Amino acid sequence: MNIMIKKVSIALVLGLMVFASADAKRSKKVKKVKEGQITPDQLYIVDCLLPPQIRQLGQNYTYIPPRKPAKLTAKECALRGGEYVAYDEANFATVAKVWKQQADNGDATAQNYMGELFEKGVAGQPDYASAASWYQKAADQGHSQAQLNLGNLYEQGLGVAKDSVKAINLYRQAAGVTEAKLELVTEQELRDRRDKEYQRILLERQVNTLKKELGDVNDNYQKTQDYIKSANAEMKRLQAALRENKADKNAQNRIVELENEVKNLTEKNEESKILASNLVKKIAEEQGQELAMNDFGINVISPEVKLTRGIRSFPIYNQNEAQISVMATVTPAEDVAALSLNQNSIIDRLTDTGIFSADVELIKNDDTPVSIEAVKKDGSKSIEQFVIVRQILEQIKPRVLTDLFTQRFKKDLGTYHALVIGNNDYQNFENLETASNDAQQIAKVLKDVYGYKTQVLENASHIKILQTLADYQEKLGKLDNLIVYYAGHGLIDERQKGYWIPTDAKLDDKKTWISNDAITQFMSSMNAKHVMVIADSCYSGTMSGSAIRPFPDEVDENDLLFTSRVKARTVLTSGGLQPVLDSGGNGHSIFAAALLDVLKENEGVLEGYRLFKSLEQQVRLRSKLTGVPQVPEYTAIKHAGHEGSEYYFLPNSI
Repeated sequence: MNIMIKKVSIALVLGLMVFASADAKRSKKVKKVKEGQITPDQLYIVDCLLPPQIRQLGQNYTYIPPRKPAKLTAKECALRGGEYVAYDEANFATVAKVWKQQADNGDATAQNYMGELFEKGVAGQPDYASAASWYQKAADQGHSQAQLNLGNLYEQGLGVAKDSVKAINLYRQAAGVTEAKLELVTEQELRDRRDKEYQRILLERQVNTLKKELGDVNDNYQKTQDYIKSANAEMKRLQAALRENKADKNAQNRIVELENEVKNLTEKNEESKILASNLVKKIAEEQGQELAMNDFGINVISPEVKLTRGIRSFPIYNQNEAQISVMATVTPAEDVAALSLNQNSIIDRLTDTGIFSADVELIKNDDTPVSIEAVKKDGSKSIEQFVIVRQILEQIKPRVLTDLFTQRFKKDLGTYHALVIGNNDYQNFENLETASNDAQQIAKVLKDVYGYKTQVLENASHIKILQTLADYQEKLGKLDNLIVYYAGHGLIDERQKGYWIPTDAKLDDKKTWISNDAITQFMSSMNAKHVMVIADSCYSGTMSGSAIRPFPDEVDENDLLFTSRVKARTVLTSGGLQPVLDSGGNGHSIFAAALLDVLKENEGVLEGYRLFKSLEQQVRLRSKLTGVPQVPEYTAIKHAGHEGSEYYFLPNSI
């Protein structure tokens, strides 16, 4: 027994020596720090091989089991006498060494992590076939994360033959929900739907009749105006002829006739202007529009533009449509100095009634932004924007559950926390405008509407972000839920590796940046049940993993409860592998404005996928109007321990 204790002591010393060696190696590359001061390197998550523990079996037998691997901060690993390699110097061999023995012994978690190592390739090329082999071993034991990872390989055909059926079955096994239910519609509901559709068609016909009448009135008005113009020109010619020959009775009679015609036609056109104005009001009333009749402004008459979550849009049902006619008014017409549609002048289309029409060429297989700009004689402007969409907008509704189940569900989901980071002011990068405001407002909504325990970091440094993440990694329990929201600069390197940029980061030193891989490691090592990262930064899509499959609308409540009891590690990003906009949302980024809208409007159980679908439509359309397309993404965080659950938003009101 004494011999064994000495061996353990030696192992502990060796573990500490390895840490000291690694730390000494690193100290050559960084500035000397004060004794007791924590450095960023100590806060990163590492693959730690813990020292062996002495175990007693009965009274006469003492043994030492194999050393256990764990994901810990470098600081905690060192304090516990563990062995690790500095996070940014690790390679496949050193990391695999930590997990291989346990994986060979049949541990499903270690087998899954070995698969992730082969899939990532760490410092080398990915080995998808070996990854699939390790995932299969863990999946056969029911390891849900391995099932998801293996499903992702089958979906993409990486290391295995592409098989979407196998992929879906693996996703279903991981999620625990295997069936979607058909929609049940009663005869009365069917009759109600048909009646609503009939009323919609009638209203559409009425509006179209009014629009045709308005078009006819406008055409007649313009033709009459053209005739009045030519009549006035003819009268001027005849008056000039009379000055030379005052006895010309024919000229005198013709002038009198023309004067009467012009008078009558002018009166008729005044009536037409009133009729046109009334028709515009009636069309607007039928379409539920509010008109800017008193102030200088533009009113779109056709197409019928709908307001969808702050986005004015018009859907096209004929996907082969190449152009669409736009009819609108500008009031008062006499004040208009310039008029353009998508930056092309159309002032020649504007009639005295304030009505104009023009054709818009549609972008093939994509949405078409429309921007109409009227400039007043005093230099002020009125701008009307909308998007002609080829993809029909979905109406995303929160999930409605019974009151009794909702209370049970809320209790089962535990405590919600939010770390909200907003970086505006940078030492070595261009400052941003909206990140801090976005963070403050999102934290407020999460706290006031959803009851989160929130922590806001504004203009956070490298050490502050890592220290706070490490604190959550230590304190969160297995029933807790966490959102990490980041708004700030993001960068991508030559290896397509993404980073969050702290305010004290240096442009030429990637060690002062925080890699998405490091964020993933924190999310993976946390005990919390459900974790969602919301990243509103450039190139945030590099965190994305396998797609999230939405639960069916009619999923059974008990199935929902069952799947909610496993881990969720999801990421909602403002864009894929492209830059995203810092403004465009009335004081917020486009992404943050959409996120705030959806969170404020929600009145039920809203899972992450429904949140994503709601804001994705807003961001896509709003970004089209800016000319910089932006498409959010929602996936599992790759290799972070996602087991198939969702992240749930439950407002205090339910």
